[in-house]
Amino acid sequence: MAGEIFLYDGSGEVIREYRKRYGMSQEELGKLMDLRRESISRIENGSVTPTFEFVRMFIKTMAMIEAIRVERAQNKNIEVYFLENLAKESGLSLEKLPFIMKIAVESYDKKLIKIQKSLKEEKYGK
Repeated sequence: MAGEIFLYDGSGEVIREYRKRYGMSQEELGKLMDLRRESISRIENGSVTPTFEFVRMFIKTMAMIEAIRVERAQNKNIEVYFLENLAKESGLSLEKLPFIMKIAVESYDKKLIKIQKSLKEEKYGK
């Protein structure tokens, strides 16, 4: 992910793609990154180049979201202690963990529903 952001001219497009992949609005990503929605918009549109610190925190946040999604896929109940330790080790704010969990679980559940619906349509026809 870091390579995509730093080495690709359209780093904002990569950030937008990941934001949308996890079903976040620009406002939600801004909240996670301690930026205004307008700043996220400028980064995504290429008007502003993301700082190294932004990219570092963005990658850690996306990795945490993915870890939560994997945990959700493997277990219905998510071990909060595990996630708190992971957040601490990653340098993510524990205050943001509930919001990160909400985004991760909602995006996972939406994807699961979409897959189930697709399988049902495939099995029974539209």
